[in-house]
Amino acid sequence: MTSFDLLTERWIPVVGLDGEARFIGLEDAFVQAHTIRRVSGEAPTMTAALYRLLLAVFHRAYGPASEAAWGELWAAEELPADPLRAYLDRYRHRFDLFHPQLPFMQCADLASLAPATAAKLVPYRSVGNNVTLFDHTTSADEVVLSPQEAARWLVTLHAFDPGGMKTPYEKDKSSERAPCNWFGVVLVEGGTLKETLLLNALVYEPDHEKPAMTTSDDEPVWEQPTGPSPRPDKRTARGWTDLLTWPSRRVLLSTTQDVAGTMVDGVAITPGTRLDAHLSDEEKMAAFRRPTDAKGRFKRDAPMLGVRLRPLRGVWRHSVELLLTDVWEESRNRQRPPALDQVDELAGNRYIPMDAVYTLRVFGQHLDPKATVIETWLEEEVPAPVPLIRARDERLGALIGSAIALADEVGSALRAFQADYRREFRDDKAPEIDEAYWPRLSRPFAAFLIEVGDACNAGRSEATPARAWGRHVTELALSVVRRWVAGSPAEGRAMAALGKHHGVFEGRVRTAETRFRAEIHKYAAETEDANV
Repeated sequence: MTSFDLLTERWIPVVGLDGEARFIGLEDAFVQAHTIRRVSGEAPTMTAALYRLLLAVFHRAYGPASEAAWGELWAAEELPADPLRAYLDRYRHRFDLFHPQLPFMQCADLASLAPATAAKLVPYRSVGNNVTLFDHTTSADEVVLSPQEAARWLVTLHAFDPGGMKTPYEKDKSSERAPCNWFGVVLVEGGTLKETLLLNALVYEPDHEKPAMTTSDDEPVWEQPTGPSPRPDKRTARGWTDLLTWPSRRVLLSTTQDVAGTMVDGVAITPGTRLDAHLSDEEKMAAFRRPTDAKGRFKRDAPMLGVRLRPLRGVWRHSVELLLTDVWEESRNRQRPPALDQVDELAGNRYIPMDAVYTLRVFGQHLDPKATVIETWLEEEVPAPVPLIRARDERLGALIGSAIALADEVGSALRAFQADYRREFRDDKAPEIDEAYWPRLSRPFAAFLIEVGDACNAGRSEATPARAWGRHVTELALSVVRRWVAGSPAEGRAMAALGKHHGVFEGRVRTAETRFRAEIHKYAAETEDANV
């Protein structure tokens, strides 16, 4: 009988503290967590999906049922093996990828359908009319996956599969995009996998509805007594581990035997369970904010939307939503991931250092306008200094917001300069000027956040790193335009016209810089008054 035990087989890609990449089984991911630096999938979406899987197992095995229980796990050199093994022994048969009745995260009843190519599991493979964005194979090529590869993409598919038409089990072939397409998955990263799991592990006690939205009926997909019905359905999440392992598709792998052993040569994928939820109330690994109108004012009656990653512009532009608590609870317009609220409390109770700097690692993908084709994968990081996470001063949010607004305003001036040039010279072939600007702001902004966190912790003025950030933004933009103009083929009267546009651009940048300096001056004065 064919089987593949996900608890012991080596299929999860990790990087050790020694920097070496290797594969481990699900059980060893916890047993060796103190020796592992991070999970590292072949796509950002895979990494995120595997972390969500690990968190679901962690909660069911370890809880933790209280802050004190969390502290004991944090203080231990390694995660205790007994709770893990007691839990896994109860459900060991449910982690068999090829179990005849209850295959892992699959629906055995789909055996009545003819399987399609295994390429449907892997987003960068061409299937049917899909454009080959990532490689040059075609649907005519035979795709055979190892069980390890198939398992990784199976977990990823449930979390990130785009929407669109699927092969129907009966008649229903319409599927919604999987839940993680609606937001950037935010992970608080520590120095080891053990630390990372704990930093993202909220107090978990389903009988007392912890975390919020969790009920006593909560269970991950493998604990359900029977496999999912092949017919798609719609329901609310029963709790946090149910949502972490949401069965957004019905899937069944088919296998073949070759010299390498059992291989996956096909897959049936049909619509799965549609999520009935207000994600801002239920999803814990995401930041949310209300949309704004044309004047930048929050739309009070609009639902909060997940902060998502966008190509080119960094997720650091959402640092206020990602890092800072919303002081005005009664009119909340932004919501950071709940793990940061817990880090705030844990630092206040001295479980973790007050001056620690963790990392927010954010994963996602960008879909086409119809949300049916993956255009690109994205992974970014933002430093998370504990002093910033614990800050209660609304002015600090305004300071960081002003720093981001300066970058946006200068970026807008860059785009206007390029648009004026293109209209003047009817030249649409000039390189996009944004590409030399936005990617070069991520590291300086990270340094700015760390310096602001240090200033908060030491009781110094946060205005000093803000002024340094302002200088960097304006100097970068001016140098980008200088290089862009120097590379222009314009000459004579055209060069004079180009100089005119350059002057307008420089005026806009200087105006933005002056406004930012005035905001910093006001912030510094208010801070001094508050400290008197």
